[in-house]
Amino acid sequence: MAHLIKIMKREFKQLSVKNLAPWKELGLITCCYLLSLLPPFILEWWRDFSGVYYLYDKRNSYGIDTLLIVVLVAMGLGCVTEYFGRWRHIVFTLLIFFLVFLGMLATGHVVLYGAPISVGAIDALLGTDLHEAMEFLSFQWSYALAATCAGFAILLVGSVFWITPQLRIRANSFLPHGFAWPLFAVLVLAVYQHPAVAAQNRAAVAQMQFWSRVYDLNNQVPSLRILRNVSEWFSYREWLTEMQTQRAAYSFHATQTLPAPRTVVIVLGESMRRSNLSLYGYGKKTTPNLDARREQLLIFNRAVSAANQTVPSVTMMLTTASVLDPNKFLFEPSLLTAAKEAGYQTYWLSNQGRVGQFESKISLVAHDADKRVFTNTEFYGSVFDEKLLRPFQTALQDAQPLKLIVVHLQGSHQSYENRYPTEFDFFKEDQYIAHSVDDAKHNVVMAEYDNSIRYTDFLLGKIFAQLEKQPGSMLLFVSDHGERFYENGVASAGHGYSRPTKTEFQVPFFIWCNGGCAPDWKSASRQHLNLEFSTENVFQTGANMLGLQMDNYHARSDILSTSYVSYPPQVIATERNVLNYAMLP
Repeated sequence: MAHLIKIMKREFKQLSVKNLAPWKELGLITCCYLLSLLPPFILEWWRDFSGVYYLYDKRNSYGIDTLLIVVLVAMGLGCVTEYFGRWRHIVFTLLIFFLVFLGMLATGHVVLYGAPISVGAIDALLGTDLHEAMEFLSFQWSYALAATCAGFAILLVGSVFWITPQLRIRANSFLPHGFAWPLFAVLVLAVYQHPAVAAQNRAAVAQMQFWSRVYDLNNQVPSLRILRNVSEWFSYREWLTEMQTQRAAYSFHATQTLPAPRTVVIVLGESMRRSNLSLYGYGKKTTPNLDARREQLLIFNRAVSAANQTVPSVTMMLTTASVLDPNKFLFEPSLLTAAKEAGYQTYWLSNQGRVGQFESKISLVAHDADKRVFTNTEFYGSVFDEKLLRPFQTALQDAQPLKLIVVHLQGSHQSYENRYPTEFDFFKEDQYIAHSVDDAKHNVVMAEYDNSIRYTDFLLGKIFAQLEKQPGSMLLFVSDHGERFYENGVASAGHGYSRPTKTEFQVPFFIWCNGGCAPDWKSASRQHLNLEFSTENVFQTGANMLGLQMDNYHARSDILSTSYVSYPPQVIATERNVLNYAMLP
């Protein structure tokens, strides 16, 4: 150790302050690295993505802390580059190419989706073939994305063709072994011991092992987060392959009994509670398009979602899983697989996330489809649902006479103000009665929520217009769950609470058929109009609409059958608690 310190002292004395060329070189290299790391960080900071990731919290100086981290990382990489002496121009070229690529991905993701890059984006990049990737870009391409790519391309070209030739002039490094690596180590330690690591709970984080801090801190710098995302993506793909293999042996032995052509569309709404639709008597005109088609719809007034969260609700709707056996979908495939067995071309069109805590299990169901299009990568992204209209039109144009298309909307998920364009800012908070300051705040939320429903109604109007041109087409709409708003003595809004209210489960449920639905379906809808029933049986109703004949179909569980047998709905709340719906407040 003493010998190393002696070498460092001797080499440090050789660094003449008068000879500024080496320091200028280090500064230029560091600036290039810094320019590649800064744009995604600045964009995320400016967009105020607090609360999304572990360290994104307004209670700490996230911006200043992370800026320091980015600068130190850039300086450290500059020191390492200088160490390689006559090879440093090659090292610099490789590093700047890699960092520019990561920076372009992280910045482009925010531009496209309005959300920080994550595992879902990596799946969109690595989990698709070239044709799917090009089709995806054609749906998402914009001037903002083009400008992002151009900016990083200019940085890369400028760095390689301006800086790299200057690095070839001097063969020897001015930061030799005894100085460069210790300096890099000091910079790294400065980063990972920085107070930003303890953003949410300094006492708890201070007890974490060093490498645990390193792992968590990678979330704070967008370009470094991508490396962590890639690691998590490999884990996800391993899980997905295992689940698909496990489910592959199962067969429904389904056959199709109705004449072609036939196009069945299942639209899954998000966080839409029934009582806020004017179709169901709400006082504000939130669903003008649906209201105009009221006579064409088979409307069910008392549908109850099987869960107050998206994952269990959707997986129970589209598979034979139930409240009493919610994990059955891990072993048996979905309605999409049954339809494929009967000769249907199947599609999954989603504006929700692809991979993550709230997405991976639904993605397992989505992979049952022949073709999949995700116009978003995160459930909290701000991509509007109308992005789905183009891939929906493409699916309708498929020459296959039998088609099943599942459309999964972002709908009315929190934050409601991010779910619709500004031109759909129709309802204002002053249109709601306020008796207190708290009421006034609540009214802002209510206005945003109603606007999101009106936007979904607009989208459904567009879908209906396209389906009217398709002979033999039909649509089933159901929301995954409802939402609660400060009622029944509860001072909160949202869903997924362990002590839920009924409004978290009260969802719209209706069916539309081009040219009118079959007489027996109309008879069943009149018979069950005001009957309470669970959406866990959408699988059975969907099988009826598809005309499937299989052992798994049970008319007693199909709301479109006059043989349907009613039973008091049970529901799943957070933490998989099974509750009696009738007993909820």
